[in-house]
Amino acid sequence: MLLQNPVLPVQLLETHETIQAGVKLYLLRLDLTDDIVSGNKWFKLKYNLQHALDNGYSSVLSFGGAFSNHIHALAKAGSSLGIKTIGVIRGEEEYADNPTLKDAQAWGMELYFVNRQEYRQRHDCEYLETLQARFSNPLIVPEGGSNKFAVQGAREIITPDILAKVNPDQIVLACGTGGTLAGVALSVSDISVLGIPVLKKADFLFSDIENLMTDSGVEPTDNWDLDVEGHGGGYAKVSNDLLAFMECMLKEHQLPLDQIYTAKMLSHLLKRIERGEYVKGSTILAIHTGGLQGARSLA
Repeated sequence: MLLQNPVLPVQLLETHETIQAGVKLYLLRLDLTDDIVSGNKWFKLKYNLQHALDNGYSSVLSFGGAFSNHIHALAKAGSSLGIKTIGVIRGEEEYADNPTLKDAQAWGMELYFVNRQEYRQRHDCEYLETLQARFSNPLIVPEGGSNKFAVQGAREIITPDILAKVNPDQIVLACGTGGTLAGVALSVSDISVLGIPVLKKADFLFSDIENLMTDSGVEPTDNWDLDVEGHGGGYAKVSNDLLAFMECMLKEHQLPLDQIYTAKMLSHLLKRIERGEYVKGSTILAIHTGGLQGARSLA
């Protein structure tokens, strides 16, 4: 897993909106990175786990919700590399029976369920110290995996071959914690990058992304922006229109999406194209960040 990044396909997506606007829209299929550790999680975990191996950590601890893509990918990657994993899960112990956490447990992850009040302490230094003492000094990786190691990995997502093939005017992706956008923007400092947060009131991400860039040892770039209106009602809020959009993309373009990140990103991007926010002849590269396992929560 840690040695070589996969070669990923780029899909031309022709829809009514792109044809009418005269815009080319390509989709980088990170969902095809790996059967389990798919999407941006491959890149965000790569150097976190390498750091754990290089520095003799016997375990890695991180945070997430009951259907967290990050928790799911961390559990599988840790199992593959012989690293014990611990998931601090927001919610009740009964969530352990859902498909995501069943998988995580099958791959050896220890689950530690906490209420929302305790989960809000996940950035507090004193709380992190108590977790380190409780679980025998694990490497603690932030929620979503976003730290300097994640940024380092995300800088490898857009390769020279992809740029040569697509020559995009803008790169677009969904945002949760901002680590992927930070890495992508740093890797293509002369190309516009647009993040579409899936959280309401996501203005805090502007400073978070700048901090991630700085923490990774690089001067923040100014080639990126956020469109905070693409959250579709808020995190994990799913409308009938969004479900219909997902069904349409799968049926007409053989494109599976998840309802938390990629469907909201792509739906909002097509609305931007329809509104005429891109000049005729523009080329956009959207990143399919994976996370398809999370769609199992729809059941």
